[in-house]
Amino acid sequence: MSLPCDLEVNVNDEQTFLLSQILLPRCGRLMREYWRNLKAGTQSKCERAAVLRIFLDDMPGGSRAFEQVARFCYKRCWIEVRPDNVALLRSVAEYLEMTEEFGAGNLIEYTEVFLSTISNWSWKDIITLLHSCETLLPLAEKFGIIQLCVDSLALKAKSHDYCTFSSPNSNDSSNACSMSASPKSLSLNQTSGSSKLGRDSSHLSYLSLNANRSPSSPCSLDPCCTISPHCNLNSRNHHCHFKQNWWCEDMSSLSTYMMERLILALETYSIEHKYIANILLKYLEASLPLLGYSPLSVISEAGDMNGKRFKDYSQRVQREVLQTVVCLLYRLDWIAIPMKSLFELRRVSTVIGASHSCKGQVEEMIGSQLHMATLDNILVPRVKHRDRRYSCLYDVDLVLRLVRCFLRVKATKDLQAKTEGSNDIEVLPKMAIGYGGSVQSNQLETVGILIDKYLTEIAPDSLLKASKFSELAEALPSNARETHDGLYRALDIYLQAHPSISKKDASQICKAIDLAKLSFEACKHVMQNPRIPA
Repeated sequence: MSLPCDLEVNVNDEQTFLLSQILLPRCGRLMREYWRNLKAGTQSKCERAAVLRIFLDDMPGGSRAFEQVARFCYKRCWIEVRPDNVALLRSVAEYLEMTEEFGAGNLIEYTEVFLSTISNWSWKDIITLLHSCETLLPLAEKFGIIQLCVDSLALKAKSHDYCTFSSPNSNDSSNACSMSASPKSLSLNQTSGSSKLGRDSSHLSYLSLNANRSPSSPCSLDPCCTISPHCNLNSRNHHCHFKQNWWCEDMSSLSTYMMERLILALETYSIEHKYIANILLKYLEASLPLLGYSPLSVISEAGDMNGKRFKDYSQRVQREVLQTVVCLLYRLDWIAIPMKSLFELRRVSTVIGASHSCKGQVEEMIGSQLHMATLDNILVPRVKHRDRRYSCLYDVDLVLRLVRCFLRVKATKDLQAKTEGSNDIEVLPKMAIGYGGSVQSNQLETVGILIDKYLTEIAPDSLLKASKFSELAEALPSNARETHDGLYRALDIYLQAHPSISKKDASQICKAIDLAKLSFEACKHVMQNPRIPA
């Protein structure tokens, strides 16, 4: 039976294409629909002789993608493939079943060959491909395109090869897959190896990707990073100094799902955690207007929203971004994350109403390395209470939680040391020591000094309850302070600021002072201090 002269294809009820029979033999799905319609008798004899009507539902990319497929078939298996359209072409080729069974050099193999050259792409081109996969989930995941992208980015980051590629802003024609013969081009059947293209490559020309470009070849550096003049690119273990935005600003446009996949790949390839933490913090800065940066790109569905609905939607997206970033940071070595950034995460999580688990993870990361915090870090203003009369100025409860977390880390370390021996601290699980290393005695003393300074700073607050002051003063064990002079100074300031304090409460907070750890001058002051209860 001869094929119809014309083909009428309705794509996703968006657009109807009138095509010739050239398209049909290369698309398995169209062939199957054609024979099914004939057998079902859905068309009259008159219609069968002239036109075939086929309906394609849920086609990835819609009419725009189908138009590119039609061009591919009309131009005898030629189409310009670029990083921004290869994922779409691969997905629609799978949907239409354009396999080698229906013609050598069909669209599936055509796009696979282009993707196989990803090691020669620039950092920006791979990001472009990854970004184009956002609207093609889960197909892009099924075909392995996302995994290919994140692995390629991780390999470039690990070897610093992305620094030797041309600038993303340069007009490099090698980013497109133009089918023209060139003495410096890479043959498709050479790239595909043992693929079916080796049997009949006459349907395809050549891939005009520069095959001679290599990571070690001299070319302009990517502007997103710089190499130290002392960096030896030929050295096996060369160490280069990069700008803070070495990972490129383009990554800020990725969704949280894509960002998570990329971070997991960077971890798999053993990228230093300080670089991964920097990536995540920069991503968050670009996503949260609360930090003074450009707002997160909101998908089209938000276009119909206005007023409060849009604000609620935007806040929900911001919460999701923050919570994803915090979860990814929680997987890293916590010591690689700057303390100032951790406190900023804590502030933002409170402002946008993040989940309790998100706040808890941030506090755990801070508490595990509390000895590295400064007084300015922990002087966190308290969120205003509905009844301002009963709200103190600073968030003392937060500092209490951080101290308890720090002590849990110490207790875990001490228990492990008793079991394994003090020389085997390396075998401690990361979670057991809070990703920040073992807790030494000098770290405990550092925290003791920090808490004494904090108590001195908050003591003048007239709204600070004696029970809360006493609880924080007694939160650390006795060996956390070599001297109690700092604690006594804070206690004396508190008593001066609260002249109406009851004798019972004054006696309670004075229990935190160990007279044996006071200096001679402090002991003299205690004996002459009328505010100290007898």
